[in-house]
Amino acid sequence: TQALSDDTEKQEELARLKARVQQLEQELNAQRNVDGERGGNKVVPNWIDRIEIGGLVEVEADVLDSPDGHKSDVVLATVELVVTAQLNDWVTAHVLLLYEEDDTEPMEVDEALINIANPERSPFFVSAGRMVLPFGTFESHMVSDPLTLELGESHESALQFGFENNGLAVSLFIANGDTKERGDNEIDLFGLSLGFFHEAESGDFNVKAGLSYLNNIADSDNLQDAVFDADNLADKKGGAGGYLVINTGPVMLIAEYLGATDSFDVRDLDFRGRGAQPVSWNLEAAYHFTLGEWDSSVALAWQGSDEALALELPERRVVAALSMEIMASMLLSLEWANDEDYSVKDGGSGDRTHIFTAQLAVEF
Repeated sequence: TQALSDDTEKQEELARLKARVQQLEQELNAQRNVDGERGGNKVVPNWIDRIEIGGLVEVEADVLDSPDGHKSDVVLATVELVVTAQLNDWVTAHVLLLYEEDDTEPMEVDEALINIANPERSPFFVSAGRMVLPFGTFESHMVSDPLTLELGESHESALQFGFENNGLAVSLFIANGDTKERGDNEIDLFGLSLGFFHEAESGDFNVKAGLSYLNNIADSDNLQDAVFDADNLADKKGGAGGYLVINTGPVMLIAEYLGATDSFDVRDLDFRGRGAQPVSWNLEAAYHFTLGEWDSSVALAWQGSDEALALELPERRVVAALSMEIMASMLLSLEWANDEDYSVKDGGSGDRTHIFTAQLAVEF
């Protein structure tokens, strides 16, 4: 009798819990409908449906052969964790956490953005937060970063205002840069980018091109470390870049140029005893094909820099790479690079360094 009584009480308690859960679900759905009507936004049935999580893991083994000796290593080159939340039809939040062995320990916030945009309703958008400034494009099929990225990539907490419509993209951004002129502390970093994209109706040809300007190129990630005193620049110098990317069938061609628009004050950055004007470029060709069942590509690049000795960039670089998608979302890449240092008269060694890299990358 006691056992039957206990079972009855448990069943009644379970029924009460089910009823309470149903009531809460009804109240939550009703509130969502009210919020959706007030904001004119699409009602999302479940908060988990608004969130996308992705990531990237890259492991590299490299062998370096130079006049200084022979070196080899295995490193966890990159870990990225990306979370994007679609809050409503207009607002998204985006966070990218990054880890690079020997460079970012512990993991750091590489990007954290609030984006206000709805391409179906308006061509205008606003982005606010920590971002990679739209200065350069840095496209490449290589394992190593192109020299244009090494010179120009810039992370900042910024406000970006933009327009995208019919293949035309324009954006303006402002920030309080990390480098300072005579110790100032104000919003004085700004830039502009202009891009164009066109695709043939057949889909087998597309082209994109762009120009960008930054009023203080010393604020790029690597130049901040290269200038003598990032907190007390003698004089800011602008930077400009341009790129052209052509896809025609299986062939892709990339051309990019980026650098300072004028020479730095010698007290900020020097080259051969005078103010340096660092520039860089990348010319690259790639061919996509199928190797067995593997989507693959082979690429060749010629890259260079000028007056960029202080950034420890090579004066010339030749790179060749082969990439194969050996499983779904898993890419195996092999790269050979030959770096030529600046000559002795320019302050370098004139030496050549050969680097072979194997990379295994998984994206999820």
